[in-house]
Amino acid sequence: MATLSLSFIYPFTASVGAPRIAAIERPGSQPMGPPDAVDEQRAVLRAALDALLEIQTPGEVRELDFPWPEDVRVRLAPRPLPPITQAIKRRPWLFLSFLKRKFPDRVVSEG
Repeated sequence: MATLSLSFIYPFTASVGAPRIAAIERPGSQPMGPPDAVDEQRAVLRAALDALLEIQTPGEVRELDFPWPEDVRVRLAPRPLPPITQAIKRRPWLFLSFLKRKFPDRVVSEG
């Protein structure tokens, strides 16, 4: 079965032994294209499938030429902190207890 990796960091993908690589310079969260850009996403998919058919040498990299639209911005919202991190941030002295796997019965949320 033929396999292709669509990669935005193709040197890394090549280092783990991907058999065929379609390299594309896109934000990691949107390698196929911006949301709702159906025609562009379809074009990227077709180019990747063409690369799958054309690449004959294992480890070969095919660069796909799809520049990111200048008028489209990618929103990278920070993720909320995990509850344990929030607890340590509020009560730093709990950190050593957590390391010893001694957890309080309850950590009251402040906020």
